[in-house]
Amino acid sequence: MGIRLPLRTVLDVADGVTATGPASTAGGIANTFDIPQDTDNVVVKFRASILGGGSSATFQTSDDGGTTWYDVARTSIVSNANATTAEWLNVGVHGLGFRPTYGVASVGTGTAVSVLSTTGTAAASTLGNKEFSGLPILGLRNRIFRRYTSAVTSIISEDVEVMVNSQSPTA
Repeated sequence: MGIRLPLRTVLDVADGVTATGPASTAGGIANTFDIPQDTDNVVVKFRASILGGGSSATFQTSDDGGTTWYDVARTSIVSNANATTAEWLNVGVHGLGFRPTYGVASVGTGTAVSVLSTTGTAAASTLGNKEFSGLPILGLRNRIFRRYTSAVTSIISEDVEVMVNSQSPTA
């Protein structure tokens, strides 16, 4: 398997005013998309410049065509950032069934080390910022869920792009 360029864009959303004020705390904004059947991996690019709160993007997958959603990966929370700095997620179609976590190797040294644990909670909107659940992509219907930490006073810019690598020469 080699590099397939360019990546194919399956979702490109640019917003500036859709979630300002008290309504921004009502969950978030969902953008649903379909990926080609022969997708190798999905790459998410999220950029935002927000005042009065923060925003993050969570990649969610569904095993029933979009009725139930499960978290796969979430970006860090962005606020007051320049709109050119991007948060990236690389989501594999085949997951290991494990999620990276950090634990203390020794009480005496207090040194934190990266460890693998079994798949964590994967229900919608349960991942913390910069977390992966360890769950692979479960179907062709997926979505990006943009979450807000508090009542956003101003969204200067916010955009999310989802791209796929595919084995198909036509995808």
